[in-house]
Amino acid sequence: MNAAMQRQRGAFTYLAILLLLVVVATSMRFLLSAAEANNYAAVIHAQSLQALMLADSGVEIALAKMRNAGPLSCTNSAQPSGALGAGSYSLVASQISSMAVASSCNGLLTSKGCRIQTQANVGATARTVSLDVAYCSPTEAGSSGFGGYTSNITQKITPYQANSVVVSNLAFRRKLDSGGPNASATTCNQTGTYAGTCTQGWNIESSSGLNSVGGRGTIATTTSIGDYYVNQNLEADRNYVAVGAIFEGTGVTYLGAYADGSSASNKGTTGTSNIVMGQVTDGRSSGTSATGTAGWCKGADTLVFGFSAKSFNTNDTLTSVTFGAVNMPLVLLERYTSIYTDMYSEVWYAYKPASSGGIDSLFASGVPTDFHITKSGVTTDQWAAGFACLKNVDPATPRGLVSFMQPYNWWEPY
Repeated sequence: MNAAMQRQRGAFTYLAILLLLVVVATSMRFLLSAAEANNYAAVIHAQSLQALMLADSGVEIALAKMRNAGPLSCTNSAQPSGALGAGSYSLVASQISSMAVASSCNGLLTSKGCRIQTQANVGATARTVSLDVAYCSPTEAGSSGFGGYTSNITQKITPYQANSVVVSNLAFRRKLDSGGPNASATTCNQTGTYAGTCTQGWNIESSSGLNSVGGRGTIATTTSIGDYYVNQNLEADRNYVAVGAIFEGTGVTYLGAYADGSSASNKGTTGTSNIVMGQVTDGRSSGTSATGTAGWCKGADTLVFGFSAKSFNTNDTLTSVTFGAVNMPLVLLERYTSIYTDMYSEVWYAYKPASSGGIDSLFASGVPTDFHITKSGVTTDQWAAGFACLKNVDPATPRGLVSFMQPYNWWEPY
């Protein structure tokens, strides 16, 4: 092989080595780029997971605050932003007037509620999580049993605001099936995390026979957020059913109560009619208010109705309550029927703001004011009922004593 061919072969060798180096360098650059991309993707993925967990944690914090402070904490000011670890989150809370819920929530398919949305940021990533919280207050709720003398009749109260008024309606048998002495309600007291006050709004009996019914309206006030207990007693152990409702608002106040124990106006002697009527005095001028002034309902925006009766079947209930000449409809808050204790108890209410005339506008002048109730089932004609009046009630707050907040629809919107 001559020298020219050797030089040519050497040149090809150098060229092949150079090309190989270029290929190796390109491959290395590609591998390094792929590694960098994979590392960046891994970092982004990790940050995304951190952001998702942080958003979930923000929702948990908001839910914990709501469970402590109640539905009125469903505001941006009550749900501030925060930081956890290397990230930060921001909260948006808004009230929902109608939320789809399960029937176990409140006996209906819709409920008031709160929507919480949390956006969390970690590095260059952001994740958003939403949660709907339903305000559940089942209408079919309460407590029942046999007692009242050897053991307290106890109802738990969990207010969402610092000041609230509770109306408890206690239905009880006056006599045993075998007869014996009559029993009436005696005392009430309030215990719990924070002490409040407890007073009797009405104590009325339908009659003194074997089928007679006693009905008692207890008014309790709370001063702070916490768990309270209203304890009531009877002169002797009897079958009983207890329900109640809680009312909140700025300056909410109990004004007075009414029940007529000397006539049939607020106790049952109704024959076979399914439409029952009673009467109350003019609450603007008659009766004595809780402060000792005249007028048991003067200046009220909320009228509360407590009903007590015997029951034979689970469908022994009221179907409607109306008040005054305009037949203002009342809304059911809580009822409980117990065929084991053959009693049932219900609490209804009507709200009419002062700007629309208030409850004052429902009373007749100079004559008794009518109220009407309709009932289902084979409810006995023995019943007892009373009224209480409140003012400064926030119309979004009335609920039964058995109430809770239930999370629904925890999701990440895209």
